Amino acid sequence: MINEKKIDTVQAKIKAAIAQIEKEENVKISFGNIRYNSAYYTSQLKVSTLEKNEKVKGVYESICRSLGFTQDVVGMTFTKGSTQYEIIDIKTRNRKYPVIAKTKSGKQYKFTVSTVKSLIGGDKIINRNANLDKLV
Repeated sequence: MINEKKIDTVQAKIKAAIAQIEKEENVKISFGNIRYNSAYYTSQLKVSTLEKNEKVKGVYESICRSLGFTQDVVGMTFTKGSTQYEIIDIKTRNRKYPVIAKTKSGKQYKFTVSTVKSLIGGDKIINRNANLDKLV
């Protein structure tokens, strides 16, 4: 029978096996939502490359431009209140909150494009920060 305890033990064993694959293939593998009943459970698996080449950067830049940003914003930081966030992903299927950012503690939050633009400082600041990164 599948229950939460069984899922936790199976997931731990899978993560241990995946750690070796991540190291060998230079990728990041993460689990998504889990759905289960007493007979089985399903989980999503996301594999992201850790390589930083022009082709990968081009994909992120085109995704960001399609949302209304002028540059690739993945990796940029912004402050809301007293908390600093780093943009870690863009979820194109989420129309309302496509920008995923995390805090230093690792907790992830969703933001709208307009919120992120206003917190970073607008398109002029985004362009300036992106161009500064290219110069360094």
